[in-house]
Amino acid sequence: MSKIIGVNLTFLFGFLAVLTSTFLWNVFNFPAILQTVVILLIAAIGEHLVSGKGYYHYTNMNGIFVGRVPAWIPLMWVAAIQGTLILPLMLGVGSTVAIALSGIICATLDLYFIEPLLSRKLGMWRWTSVERGYFSFVPSQVNRFTAPFGNYLTWLIFPIAMNAFLSYMTLLQILP
Repeated sequence: MSKIIGVNLTFLFGFLAVLTSTFLWNVFNFPAILQTVVILLIAAIGEHLVSGKGYYHYTNMNGIFVGRVPAWIPLMWVAAIQGTLILPLMLGVGSTVAIALSGIICATLDLYFIEPLLSRKLGMWRWTSVERGYFSFVPSQVNRFTAPFGNYLTWLIFPIAMNAFLSYMTLLQILP
């Protein structure tokens, strides 16, 4: 039973990542594929390196692993980053505001859904305190969330950076 959740998440986020990438391909062409590959690489390498430092560890519930990273995690990053750009764009929001909103929406999803459900309730990963960690300057009295402050900052900045990258690559594509 335990690994079934991880395998199902791999299929779910794989499907969603293909869906969002295909949608963006139809709008932005090649830059969307480049963005997808960059997100997958950064997410896989980043998750592997950060989990290796001891900030958190993934449990066996996650099913299929590539190194220290469950296969579904980089796929979730693709679906989340691209999906939170697509939503505001479909609602008619301008691209600059949509890029900013993608980070805000992703950080909010992580704060209220991903961490409380997948980490705290289901135990798919466990956070551990690391002395002199990346965000050790944040007083422990302030950091009362499921995950450390830096996790939420990453969920804010990474989507903005990746969607700004997509926008920039698209601009380069149309310039003479």
